[in-house]
Amino acid sequence: MKVAGYMHPGIFLQGPCFNDVWVEILRRLLQGLHRDAGSECLLISGSRFLRRAPKPRCDELFDGIHIAEIQETTLLRRLSALGVVPTALDRLAYGVGGEHHPALCVLAEEVLRASAGFVPDVVMSFATPTDFLARSWPGALRLHVEAGPYSRNPYPESLFFDHLGMYGRSVIARAPTRLREFTVQPEQAEFVAAFRRHYAAVLETIDPFRDVDLRGPFDRVCLLPLQVSDWYGFDEQVTYRTQFEFLIDVLSATPPDVRVVVTEYPDWGPVIKQSGPGQNLDYLRRTFPNMLFLEAFNSFRSPSQFLVPRVDGVWSVSSNVAYQAMLFGRLLGAPPSTHLAEISHTTKFAEFFETLGRVPPQSRDAFLAWQLERYVVPQALWSEGAWLDDYLRRRIEAARTTNDLVEAFVPIADPDRLGQAWIRRAPRPVAEPYEPQDSLLRELDVLRKSQDGLRREIDALRRSRSWRLTAPLRAIAQSVQGLRGQFRHLGRQ
Repeated sequence: MKVAGYMHPGIFLQGPCFNDVWVEILRRLLQGLHRDAGSECLLISGSRFLRRAPKPRCDELFDGIHIAEIQETTLLRRLSALGVVPTALDRLAYGVGGEHHPALCVLAEEVLRASAGFVPDVVMSFATPTDFLARSWPGALRLHVEAGPYSRNPYPESLFFDHLGMYGRSVIARAPTRLREFTVQPEQAEFVAAFRRHYAAVLETIDPFRDVDLRGPFDRVCLLPLQVSDWYGFDEQVTYRTQFEFLIDVLSATPPDVRVVVTEYPDWGPVIKQSGPGQNLDYLRRTFPNMLFLEAFNSFRSPSQFLVPRVDGVWSVSSNVAYQAMLFGRLLGAPPSTHLAEISHTTKFAEFFETLGRVPPQSRDAFLAWQLERYVVPQALWSEGAWLDDYLRRRIEAARTTNDLVEAFVPIADPDRLGQAWIRRAPRPVAEPYEPQDSLLRELDVLRKSQDGLRREIDALRRSRSWRLTAPLRAIAQSVQGLRGQFRHLGRQ
């Protein structure tokens, strides 16, 4: 089988490194297929993702994988000639009918050129729609890959492979009623129950916020997980321009006797700020005394997953926390324009808050049974190239033989093997700390190396010319020495 992994070369508004980790996931998928199943694999990627490591290390990383390198400067020049900035590519790809836009036609041409005649049976694209490649490879099964809703420790890494698309185009958005009414066999129901029991116990054991009183004087509590602004998974589903705008709207709609626990996605910058020109925490606490936000939440990755079992409901646009709410039997509310709307319990603020903590929400176990059996793949399976090869072949056959949106998703494995992959082969449970100082230390290291290099250049120049001619460099050398002393001091802090 011939498999291509597509790494979107466009630049996201968060910056050129926003999607760095995606290439690593595609690499692992492709190398597993090549190693265990003998698949011929091609990684299609922009230059910047292939130049992160020195060449020997780069060759080792992508051993056994053909590389189709898209020259980003050439692509950017062609886009500029069309009046399109590179940060618009993802929005064009996600938009209805966007695959016909001239900019995406240019991107498709660059992909074909770099692929040098490689014709895949399967194209796996991480977090980027690829409808614009349909005319290039009409016979290929195009799978849109993203992290599953249960992916952070204590859950194993998981992925979904949706051939229909992402968010509003996904099967969850296009066939919600059928998924809610999925026929569940007894062994499937038992697996969902066992999955819930296991992770409820594990999350309670490692919960870093167990000593935080979430309720206080409030009888009812909801969780509001903020997401990432300038990301089409959020922006294209709602009219909110920023996470702060979303936050204010929800808080304004919340009755004063309901506590709102707010969490952030700290990897890409805070929404709630204590200082600086964007300072808003004092205002939020004064205006909405029922809001609970703690800095401690940002000390751990995915803090929301520890809080979901302890609240009465979750309001979400497109966060994976929404699925965790259904798993633990919590009320789920979502705006009516989102892909979650038809599987949520309500899309109206008034109904959400009227029901919250008063009426038990309708079970979504049928949807969860389908999701765990046919949609979300745990790492123990997707990392095995032989299993993945078989799965992809079954998906190809299903896509060829049925037009049914739901039936095209074949069973992942039997309940026993799913139990092994999800529970018995899960990672050692730990609350993963979020250490923002890591980035500072990396920056200091880069600066130290930069200054050391400058110092060597200055020393070489001093040796090659007379002291009088190089006198101006002495001042620079002294400044560099001073900076190095500052870095040493910062490094000790």
